[in-house]
Amino acid sequence: MLRGQFVSVTRIVFVVVAVAFAMFAGRELYASIRTASISIVAERIERGDTVANDVTAKYAARTVAMVDGHYCRSDIVAPGVTLVLAQLDRQNIDVDYDAWAAAASGARHFLQHAVSCMPTNSNFWLRLAAVQSVIAEEPLSIAGMMKRSVALAPHDESMILTRFYFWNDFTDATLSAAKTALNSDLTTMLKLGDRCRVNVTIKVISPQLRPIFDRTWAGVGDRATARFRQRCSK
Repeated sequence: MLRGQFVSVTRIVFVVVAVAFAMFAGRELYASIRTASISIVAERIERGDTVANDVTAKYAARTVAMVDGHYCRSDIVAPGVTLVLAQLDRQNIDVDYDAWAAAASGARHFLQHAVSCMPTNSNFWLRLAAVQSVIAEEPLSIAGMMKRSVALAPHDESMILTRFYFWNDFTDATLSAAKTALNSDLTTMLKLGDRCRVNVTIKVISPQLRPIFDRTWAGVGDRATARFRQRCSK
């Protein structure tokens, strides 16, 4: 009798587990089908192909709507980030403020979802900081995001050079609030960065970043900075 009950319980557990796996697999398949077109459009944008503004807007809206589905797969989140940023880049605040505001809000909403899914992704923290800075300069909040980005990729040259672009655009208040992270990026860039790539990056330095950059340049010493005076091959 007990053996028969045990077999029955085992079968029930097996059926429950099988159903759960089937439901999970079905949800993942549905997610893949639903987001396939988003990935295709994002890939075209990343390749530099021409994508019409209305197409970008359409799929960026679909991307933002996906947040409610709680999809945290990298093959879904990464293309989504590409799309919402592309949509924001195509807006002109002076021509159509409402469209710009909607794109900025959507990008921030999706990037908040992206960092919640992948909190160790340095690039997502950087992009969230950048989007927040164009919506409203909140020095402490933006500095916190930049600190995360630096801490997660302190020696990645591509990330450091990309971050420099945004450091160059932040206000004095944000630069001051993120002083330690900024100094880390500048020091690493000047000590270890490829001189040709760094020279291209530092051609234009904003007035608010200039004194900080000059202090760092002097601080790393002539032995570290002398190599930047060498010519780079074309």
